[in-house]
Amino acid sequence: MQAQERSAPPVSTPSDASATSQMMYDTAKSSNAAQPRVSIIVVTYGSSKEIPDCVESLLKQSVPVEIFLVDNASPDNTAQMVSEYAARFENVHAILNTKNVGLAAGNNAPMGKCQGEYLLMLNPDTFFRNNSLERMVEFLDRNPDVGVVGPKEVNADGHPHVSFRRSWGLRHVFTWRVLPYRFPRFLHDRFSSYATQDVLFVSGSCLLIRRSLFEQIGGYDPEYFLSIEDVCDLCLRVKQTGSRVVFLGDQEVVHHTGRSGAQAPYIAIWHSNRDSVYHFLKHKGVLPALVVSFLLLTAAATKTVTAAILGIAKKRYRNIARMYARLFWHLVVKNPIRGGRAGLSASPGSAA
Repeated sequence: MQAQERSAPPVSTPSDASATSQMMYDTAKSSNAAQPRVSIIVVTYGSSKEIPDCVESLLKQSVPVEIFLVDNASPDNTAQMVSEYAARFENVHAILNTKNVGLAAGNNAPMGKCQGEYLLMLNPDTFFRNNSLERMVEFLDRNPDVGVVGPKEVNADGHPHVSFRRSWGLRHVFTWRVLPYRFPRFLHDRFSSYATQDVLFVSGSCLLIRRSLFEQIGGYDPEYFLSIEDVCDLCLRVKQTGSRVVFLGDQEVVHHTGRSGAQAPYIAIWHSNRDSVYHFLKHKGVLPALVVSFLLLTAAATKTVTAAILGIAKKRYRNIARMYARLFWHLVVKNPIRGGRAGLSASPGSAA
């Protein structure tokens, strides 16, 4: 057990934990704090319902860990829960941001404080059912040429879903940003091979990386806010060092997808679109970024008109129409292309 409970008087539990959960805490006491092998970083935003399962599963891991809970100015009581966990356990640390700095910058926040040989980037809506983390660490121990690994992500019922990509280009932007999300998600989940393999990038929801490598490449590019491209960029820069990125199909983590974005739907939609343009501008140049912008603008306009028509009969579609109209406008006036490639010089790996 890796939960080193502080000797201070008990504080209130971070949630309405069950008697079973409280028993887990009581039996998790350890008088000998082990040097952590893994520093776990969990960025939260409105995650009060997910944090207990996530943290409790981490405290049960057999590999020595330290946990950094980074709250991005949550509008609910998540920051209080984070602080209470840090007050209770010596290997849990709280970082409370005064504003929402995004997922990439949030993951960078503990840099300089982590002691583990490895860093685990983990979403709050995930949890381990077994010792998959230990198996992931053992894989990196045995394979020094591998810099990043990610496990198979599954739903609560055990069915696997999107956990990696072998490539990422204009076709993928069209498939995942323009088409209805459920269509590519269904095809990918049903027909992907989940065998262990080298990939372009693994899911950022559960990613294990060597700390030395993370520091070498400068961590996440904070210009990304909340999108799949932040981890794509990270893994591309890992590969540029000569290290491999491997998907481990025989290890699992439960991931309740979509809960993070559901807390702030427009923030999630805007930044996923904006980050797509930024990613292509950074890695491919202005012309591909213009093509991506055209695809996204066309999709936003189409969805605006469609939702407006449906909104004549159903009120809920009117809000959707307004959201996509706002997205269209922001893609015009806040497009990263307007800043040009000169604005990329300060970002990690901008020479790609």
